[in-house]
Amino acid sequence: MTEATSLTSALRALLEKSIDRAGGWLPFDRFMALALYAPGLGYYAHGSRKFGAMPSSGSDFVTAPEMTPLFGQALAVQLQDALQATGTREVWEFGAGSGALALQLLQALGERIDRYTIVDLSASLRARQQELLGAYGDKVRWVDALPEQLRGVVVGNEVLDAMPVKLLQRTAGAWYERGVGLR
Repeated sequence: MTEATSLTSALRALLEKSIDRAGGWLPFDRFMALALYAPGLGYYAHGSRKFGAMPSSGSDFVTAPEMTPLFGQALAVQLQDALQATGTREVWEFGAGSGALALQLLQALGERIDRYTIVDLSASLRARQQELLGAYGDKVRWVDALPEQLRGVVVGNEVLDAMPVKLLQRTAGAWYERGVGLR
């Protein structure tokens, strides 16, 4: 059995168990969260390479920061304007992936920022980010959850589609939550 087949089987078993424990039905956002972020099993939570310079790297997809530093440099110009307008010196990045964009922004913004905070649920991606960004020491930090109040400029590249969402359907004038069950 290949590693991918083994991971798929283990994730399927976890999903089936979760659906059973929930009474035969999981809200879609919970299903999506497990499929993407279940520790060691979800798409973003196991160690396989997700991002890279396709197709030669064996990755699943490529984002602009993986291809060229120009995206990060252009975004840094916009961030500098936003930092000045808000009077803050902190950047928050959601779903930092490989850390390529964070590295480009840190290089371009330099001393104009005091803190770069990454919110990422994936332990394997966090480890990859920490390795890449280690030279920035205490300037970069990682958090698992949002604070009560957030001060800073928020960045998210290729992340909205990886956030678990509620799935609703309107039928006969009423709203219903959709989910996943077993047949």
